Amino acid sequence: MADISITAANVIASATAVVRKEYNFGATVTAGQLVYLDTSNKWQLADADAAATGNGITDLRGIALAGGANNQPGAVVTEDSDFTPGGTLTNGTAVYGSDNAGAVTHDVPTTSSYPVSLGIAESTSKMVLKPVASGAVI
Repeated sequence: MADISITAANVIASATAVVRKEYNFGATVTAGQLVYLDTSNKWQLADADAAATGNGITDLRGIALAGGANNQPGAVVTEDSDFTPGGTLTNGTAVYGSDNAGAVTHDVPTTSSYPVSLGIAESTSKMVLKPVASGAVI
């Protein structure tokens, strides 16, 4: 599965984005990486092949807007109708969480036990970000 190459400096939320700032990172995170909120209320790097049970995954996911280390405050966009993810997208195609922690891809995860659809590319640089877990289709 080919991941979308993200440039952290180019990750931008729109004025209508839902941004969560009340939780800390639980790992070292770079802007543009996919994260989930664990049951300890910390943002962890998300990957599509994580087991659905026993690992503290909640249904809240998003893209980090800035980087940080463990226990530093996180800023994560969880929904955005005009999100700039910082990488080149294929217009009209779905974006998914990758099997690689923190990465995103256009390829449907085939070996995934907990797939996440992140949204649809609306151009080569913008997408509608609305994560849906467990393989649900948007």
